[in-house]
Amino acid sequence: MVVSHFAEPAVTVVKQATRQRYQSVRPHARALLPELFPQAPPRPTAAQGLGARRVVLTGIALVTGAVVLLLRPEGRSPLTTIYAEDLTVYIVQALASPWHLFASYAGYLQLLPRLIGQLAALLPLRDAAAVFAISGAITASAAAAFVFHASAGHIRSAGLRALLAAAVLLLPVAPIELVDNGVNTTWYLLFALFWAVLWRPRTRRGMAVAAFIGFITVASNPLALTLAPLLAVRIAALRRVREHAVTAGWIAGLLLQAPVILTARASRVNETARPIHVLGFVAHDVVLPALGWHLDWWLQSVVGRNGAALLVGVVLAVVLGAVVVATSARVRLFTAAALVTGLLLATVAATLTRWVTTKPVHFRVEPGSRYTTLPIFLIEATAIVAVDWVVRRAGEREVSAGERSRTAVAPVVALTLALSAGWITDFRYPGGRAAAPVWSQVTAKWLASCRPGPDDTIRVPSTGAGYVAIRCSSLR
Repeated sequence: MVVSHFAEPAVTVVKQATRQRYQSVRPHARALLPELFPQAPPRPTAAQGLGARRVVLTGIALVTGAVVLLLRPEGRSPLTTIYAEDLTVYIVQALASPWHLFASYAGYLQLLPRLIGQLAALLPLRDAAAVFAISGAITASAAAAFVFHASAGHIRSAGLRALLAAAVLLLPVAPIELVDNGVNTTWYLLFALFWAVLWRPRTRRGMAVAAFIGFITVASNPLALTLAPLLAVRIAALRRVREHAVTAGWIAGLLLQAPVILTARASRVNETARPIHVLGFVAHDVVLPALGWHLDWWLQSVVGRNGAALLVGVVLAVVLGAVVVATSARVRLFTAAALVTGLLLATVAATLTRWVTTKPVHFRVEPGSRYTTLPIFLIEATAIVAVDWVVRRAGEREVSAGERSRTAVAPVVALTLALSAGWITDFRYPGGRAAAPVWSQVTAKWLASCRPGPDDTIRVPSTGAGYVAIRCSSLR
């Protein structure tokens, strides 16, 4: 009885201590996930004319970025050639069946390329190649501008955000498939969507932009579904409805995309790649060229393809390991989100597109290089976010101004040199576009077939549809 009398208060004390410890840990655990979705610091009260100046600067950045991208392909100008499905699907089908924007191709919906094709069909025929090239360049440049603004929560330094925007425009593998066409604009949309999911816009205009990016990306590229886990984390972390404009747009795009996928005649699910081949794709096509396309081939010539992939993998593992060990919880969360998203997209894409894992890779042609672009970009983004944290932490220390400057500048210079080494060597080289047909020759052939009269029709080949009939009167 005496023991029980003294033990009872002791047990009560232990229970209270345990409860207090649990209550102190629980808020911290709840507060951890929102770290992945930080709000950018509020802008100072805008002075008169500051808004107009920002619009002008954004316009200049858009034009400059588009010009940079138009200069990247080596060989014939992208303004005079027409690439892949821009010719065989989007322009010919827009001419044959105007405004059929929700038509399926390859088993899914590609809304943005269809819109670009319809725009090209409304303008004089001679301008179609330029319309596709300029539209592709402007889309990528707009994605870079959006990434600059939307990344402010994770990257406070405007200079480092400019470096991140440059990573969109100067991605080493982009000349193989991505730049200056309509069909591959959808991959630049994924760059924007990733940052839209992490972004917390303060204004209704910002929320409308986030919703539009979510909608147009999913309605144009079904691999946007691989960002569903990140959206689920956002829903769990941010409870207010106003925080989920991008989620609403993503769902709206899914409502358009899902019926097209579900009713497709052929499904890629029936012919998936073997896991060992998918692993090889990730190692050889994502990891190996992550530091540069020319460097990739130089390393292969020295130590072979597997040795080069292992070497680059070790370098990346050391850098990313240092980021995880030495940085804050927010940076670690971002690193996990970026790497998992990139790996998931590359794995799903390679699994569902078996041929990209088995076809040989050449310097000018890498099957499925479009599937590697977001993962490589996110690796670069992780490094930039980590360096920004180092710079921010240095600015918060109680040290002399000179020491703070040296602490902040060194990692920025090292990062800029590391990234620009690949950006410079890979700025311009012949990719898949080098074999694209000259648009003036295509149109000359079509118009020659229409000489008997404007009421005639011509039949032209169209990928996935056999042949389509185009009225000569629509060839303006």
